[in-house]
Amino acid sequence: MGIKDISDLLLKRLFRRRGGIHEGDERGKKTKEVSGQTYGHIGFNILLQLALIAVFIAGVEHEQYPKTPDVPDYPELGEPGGPVVNEPEPVIPFKRYPPGFDVFGPQEDGTRSERLQEPILQFQYKYFVEIATYVYLGFALQYSFLRKFGYSTMSFGLLQASVAAQFGILWMQFIDQFHCTYLLEKINYGNGDQPCVPSFRVEQITGTFDEIQYRQACTCKLWRDINANKSISTELPHQSHHALLTVGKMNFDNTFVMTYQNMIEGLLATVPVQITYGMLLGKVGPSQLMLCALMCVICYGLNYWVVIYMLGAWDNAGGSCVIHIFGSFFGIGCTLLASQKGSAQNPDNAPRYNADVLCIVGVILNWMTFPSFNAYFAPAAAQEAVVVNTYLALFSSCVAAMVFSSLYSGQFKLDPADVQRSAIAGGVSVSSVFSIFAKPWEAIIVGFVGGGACSTSHHYLRRFLEKKLQITDTVGAVSLHAVPAMIAWAAGIIKVSNIDTTYMGKWSGALFGTRQTRTLPFDMEYDLIFAHSEGNGDTAEYQGYMLPVTMCIALTAGIISGTAARYVKGPSVARTFSDSIFWKVPEDFAATEDTGSKAMNS
Repeated sequence: MGIKDISDLLLKRLFRRRGGIHEGDERGKKTKEVSGQTYGHIGFNILLQLALIAVFIAGVEHEQYPKTPDVPDYPELGEPGGPVVNEPEPVIPFKRYPPGFDVFGPQEDGTRSERLQEPILQFQYKYFVEIATYVYLGFALQYSFLRKFGYSTMSFGLLQASVAAQFGILWMQFIDQFHCTYLLEKINYGNGDQPCVPSFRVEQITGTFDEIQYRQACTCKLWRDINANKSISTELPHQSHHALLTVGKMNFDNTFVMTYQNMIEGLLATVPVQITYGMLLGKVGPSQLMLCALMCVICYGLNYWVVIYMLGAWDNAGGSCVIHIFGSFFGIGCTLLASQKGSAQNPDNAPRYNADVLCIVGVILNWMTFPSFNAYFAPAAAQEAVVVNTYLALFSSCVAAMVFSSLYSGQFKLDPADVQRSAIAGGVSVSSVFSIFAKPWEAIIVGFVGGGACSTSHHYLRRFLEKKLQITDTVGAVSLHAVPAMIAWAAGIIKVSNIDTTYMGKWSGALFGTRQTRTLPFDMEYDLIFAHSEGNGDTAEYQGYMLPVTMCIALTAGIISGTAARYVKGPSVARTFSDSIFWKVPEDFAATEDTGSKAMNS
């Protein structure tokens, strides 16, 4: 028995052939279709992928951790590695920064700090262009499969994303300011049982999350003191510098500022909007979309504040929970309430050949820019690993898309709608802390699982949601974003579940921690990556809280937004999924436009 026979036998047992017969005409005549693929072809693809995984396991060198750095005694004042003057020990900022930002400040002799000397994968503007391509062009083309909704798909997506990005730039800066107020309230503005002291000795710092928040609150208080009296910044230049970075400000004024980083924060806040848009596509009008978009950005910022700032979780390598899960469940709530009953059954809710080809172009664009999206806020030392692991996961999810789509069709024929989503599911399935710790072969496996799960969800879960729960998802956002993001979340928890006190050093301060807690892969600092770094399982525990908390906030916010959108006038059921109600359309469109509306009215 050859390899082809073995693969045929296995696949026939795993996947019961559901078809090969389809309705031939209105009288129900059955006809047999000829397919260009067999079980042997699909089995060969799977065996080839398994062989590649085996090569990666055996032949690729992997990063080993935990590291075991040589830890000297505490340096005293004026000693090498110790403080030059009696200044407060800087605390890790709650504000996230891309590589290249100095969160410690320059050295006393004017030399560049260790953080500024870290390798930076790319320049800021290149990242901005690629993330903007992902948000604006990739999503727009990926959603362009509807046969009579091309103008609206492209333009309404651009409209709401442009407004959401502008609002997101301001809103995320407000969230930073709001968090400072929250921290100051916790310590009664430094006048409570724990007053802010001018200096912390290294041996006094325990590194617990409560203590980190207390020291962050004291830094916020310093920023407010300098805001009231600017002369303090000349007397305490280093403390002032760190106060700006901790609170996420570029000056000591109560104003918003425009930087590349803030613009990218606005773009990231727009991604959940685009995910929600995909679920509502064709069923609501532009005014309803704008309302949902603004509500989505507001609730995205609040959820980010809860899970990242308040709980202390980490989700800065693609946002599996704060972006993909949030956007999916917010969209579920919106489409459940905002969509009119029966709109998804409009005959115009269907693709056409040329539009599907354009959609695949959008998929390829998102495929190309996904690594930049995942890697922007990753630690400098791990940026390359995130990019590599994202690409490897995308490679294998493409294979999974072709394999599972062929199997689920029952005729070994590929389903364009399935492939358009599953091919990039690998990028979502590693969009967590997993991509930092993963070995290359692990990224390939998780990407393949993500692609397979996306395809399975497209064929079964989507159908269940529509028939049983009346949740209509035009583009399959649940399959592409929610399901693979859950895989990323679970894989990330597994990867950090074994972090214990072996990874800790005896110094927990930000300045000195860089010299003795480099125990994570690529010599990254345990206590500067994770806010919960006590080594007692707290890292995995708080990563675990992200998914349920985000799901609850997103679903509740989506239901409220969808309810509000119901009171805004949208298209009638008969005119959904058609450009003609919003646009002046050319004659060739008008000649065939009435097909769907006549069917709905008859």
